[in-house]
Amino acid sequence: MNFLFEIGLEELPSRYVDEAESNLKKIAEKELKEERIAFSEIESFSTPRRVAIIVKDIAEKQADLDKKSVGPSVEIAYKDGALTKAGEGFIKSQGATPDDVKIIENEKGKYISIEKFIAGKPTKEVLPEILSNVIKKIEFEKSMKWSDRTFRFARPIKWFVTLLGTEVLPFEFEGLKGGNKTRGMRYFAPQDVEISNPDEYVSKLRENSVIARKADRKAEILKSIKENCENDGDVAIINNYLLEEVVNLVEYPFAIKGEFNPDYLDLPEDIITITMETHQRYFPVKDANGRLTNKFIVIRNAPEYSEVVKKGNEKVIEPRLADAKFFFDEDLKGKFADNVEKLKEVTFQKDMGTIYEKMQRSKKIAEYLADELGYGAKKKNILRTVELSKADLVSNVIAEKEFTKLQGFMGSVYAEKQGEDREVALGIFEHYLPRYQNDILPTTIEGALAGIADKIDTVVGCYSVGLKPTSSKDPYALRRAVQGIIQVALDSKLELNYEKLVEKAYEIFAADKKVLDKNVVENVVELFKQRLSNVLGEKYSKDLISYEINLENNIVKLNDRLSVLLELSKTENFETLINLLKRVKNIVKDTKGETEISESLFEKDEEKAIFELGNELEFLENEEFANYIQVLLNNANVINNYFDNVIINASDKKIKNNRIATLKKLENSIDKMINI
Repeated sequence: MNFLFEIGLEELPSRYVDEAESNLKKIAEKELKEERIAFSEIESFSTPRRVAIIVKDIAEKQADLDKKSVGPSVEIAYKDGALTKAGEGFIKSQGATPDDVKIIENEKGKYISIEKFIAGKPTKEVLPEILSNVIKKIEFEKSMKWSDRTFRFARPIKWFVTLLGTEVLPFEFEGLKGGNKTRGMRYFAPQDVEISNPDEYVSKLRENSVIARKADRKAEILKSIKENCENDGDVAIINNYLLEEVVNLVEYPFAIKGEFNPDYLDLPEDIITITMETHQRYFPVKDANGRLTNKFIVIRNAPEYSEVVKKGNEKVIEPRLADAKFFFDEDLKGKFADNVEKLKEVTFQKDMGTIYEKMQRSKKIAEYLADELGYGAKKKNILRTVELSKADLVSNVIAEKEFTKLQGFMGSVYAEKQGEDREVALGIFEHYLPRYQNDILPTTIEGALAGIADKIDTVVGCYSVGLKPTSSKDPYALRRAVQGIIQVALDSKLELNYEKLVEKAYEIFAADKKVLDKNVVENVVELFKQRLSNVLGEKYSKDLISYEINLENNIVKLNDRLSVLLELSKTENFETLINLLKRVKNIVKDTKGETEISESLFEKDEEKAIFELGNELEFLENEEFANYIQVLLNNANVINNYFDNVIINASDKKIKNNRIATLKKLENSIDKMINI
C-alpha cells in the first residue's frame, strides 16, 4: 500500500517551496529507515500552498530486530564476582536484567553482551510519531508562530492529509487533525477535495486546478507561453532564474501577453527587462528578428485567460517603466564622473572604509598590475576604468530604483553616452565579471585588470579586518572573488603571480587601514591554492595539481605546467618516472644540509651519468618547463640504471655520503620543477 502525507499551508514564499519539498522527503526517508519501516520509494510534491509525499509500497509493520549490544570487558564489568557500577550501568541502559547478560569473546578478550529480540510494531502505530518528528525537523530561514500555537513554521499550517492506503491515519499536531481532504486552487476550486487513496492525489488536484508536481507546472508554463503568446512569431525571453521563481508562485499557470507604450523602448534594453523580471515577474518578449518588443508575458495563477488580468498588468507596467525612464533621464542630466566624489559618503564596510577609499586602493593595485604585466601603454585607460567603476552605485537608477543587478552595466551606458573611451566604458561593466558560475569573462584589459584589482582588495581587506570565510558562511563572496581572479587570468593569459599580488594588495591596505588580523598574506595565498585546485581540478587530476601547486605562483604558468604533465601522463613511461622520483626522495628525505660531491669517489659509470644528469637539469631550471620534463623523462633509464647497479649504503662511509649527495643534488633540482 501507499501512504500520502500532505501539509497544507498559507502561501509560501517562492524561495521556500523547493527547500520545503526537499526537506520533507529527505527527513521522512531518514525517519522511516531509522524506525525500520520498509518502502520502495518516496515521491514528493509542492505548490505554494502545500508540500506532500507519497511513500510507495510502505510495509504494514516495522521489521523485527535482533539487537546485540556489547558492553565493557568482563574485567571491568565484574569485580570479585559482583557487578561493578560500569556493568550495572550498561545493563540498565539496555533495559535488561543481570540474568540477560551473556559473555562473548573476540580477538580483544571477553566482554559482556545483551541480546534482545524487538518485535516490529504495526506501521500505523509508529507513523504518527514519525510525522510529528518530520514536521518539527523541517527548518526555514525565517519561521513564525500563529494563533495560540507554540510551534513555528514558515507559514501557518491549515490542514493535513494522512492517508494510509484507503484509510485515514489517526494523527494530530498542534490541534490540527489528519484527514483525507485536501484543497483545490484558492479562487477557482476552494472547496475541500476528498482523496480516497494516494494514487489519485495528482489527478484529483489537477481536476481542481492544482498541478502538484513542480516539473509538470514548469512544462505547463512553457506550453502555455508557446500556445498563447508565441503563435504570432514573438519569442519569450525565458531566464531560468525567473522561471524557477514563477513556477513556485502558481498552482495552475496560464500565460497572458500584454503590451506597453513603445516609447519606452528608447531605454537601454537591460533596464526594460530588469523592470519586467525583477519587479513584476514578467517574461520579456522579442520579435522574430531578435529585437526587444513592447510586450511582456505574465503567468496568471488560474486555468484560463482573463482580459481583466491583461489590462491590469498593462496598467502596472507603465508606471514602473515611467519611473525607470525618469531616473535614467535624471542621471544623464548630471556628469557621470561627478558621482565619484559621492562615493566618499558610502560605506563599504566599517573597518575597510568607504567605497571611495576602496576605489583609491584598487587604483594603486591596478597601477601595479599594469606595470607588472606590461600594459603601461594602457595604464591611463585602466586607471580611469577603476576610478569610474563604482560611480553608478550612487546613480538614481541603482540607488533610488534599486536595480542592483544593473551595477556596472549602467555605469557602462552612462560613461559611453558622456564621451568616455569605449574601452573604459566596456571595462566598467566587465570589471564585475564573472558574476556567477559559467558567466562571461572580460574582453578588455581595462575590465580584466580593474576587476582583479577590485576583487583582491576585497579579499585582502576582509582577511585583514577578520572577515574570513568559514566552512558554512562567506558573506563577502571571497571564494568566488578569488576564483574570478583565477578565471580572468587564465582566460586573458595574464602572467600573474598571485603571491606577489596578495603581498602588494596587503601593503596598500595596511598603509590605508588598521590591520586587525594576523597572517593575512599566508591565509589569502592558501585560499588561492584552494581555489586554483578547484578551478584546475576540472581539467587535471589531484595528483598532477599536487605536483605543482606549491612550486608555481604564476597562474598561467601553473596551468601550462599541468598541461605538459597531463600529456606526458598519457605515456607509458610517466608512472615509472614518478615512482623513480619518489624513490629518490625517500632515500634522501632524512639528509640535512648540503654535502660536497667528489667525482673522484665515483666507482661506476652510473654514478657519473646521474651526476651529469643533475648538472643538466640544474641548467634547464630556468628554461621551458616542457624541456625540463622531457629531458627528465628521456633519462629515466639513467635513474633506473643507477638504482639497479649502485649500492647506496656502501660500507665506505665517504662513498655512501657521496652517493647520497649526488642523489640530493638531483632531488633539489627536480623539487623545484615537480614536487612528488
